Amino acid sequence: MKHWVGRPVIMYCGEEPYTVMKGVLRKWDPAASVAVIGHQEIAVPFRDIVYIKALAPKERSLAPTLHVVGYVMRERQQFDNAIYFKSAVTVWKGDQLIAYNTTIVSHTKGSVTLKDGQNLPKGSHIFVVRSLRG
Repeated sequence: MKHWVGRPVIMYCGEEPYTVMKGVLRKWDPAASVAVIGHQEIAVPFRDIVYIKALAPKERSLAPTLHVVGYVMRERQQFDNAIYFKSAVTVWKGDQLIAYNTTIVSHTKGSVTLKDGQNLPKGSHIFVVRSLRG
């Protein structure tokens, strides 16, 4: 996959409906098992990548927008990226909405602190983040 480094690509990740990321593939790191994409340098674990294809010239000019589909955060790096990029996060406990369109300010192995000061355990809550497209 090193032949994609430095080229504009579309990366499809996760399960259907896929999380789609567009941008220049900055780095392919077998030691860390991650690909780094886009000007925001988002690290994507190899195990999450379904496939990669070249980005067509007309698709390169599209401005980044929030993806309409969110994904459930499970890995430490996903929480780290949500904090770093101040991503929109929705929090659920079962079928009850706890927080909508908030941000995470910090997290530990077992808990997450939201911008309003709520400290929520990871084990009993679902954290859904919306990624940027483009």
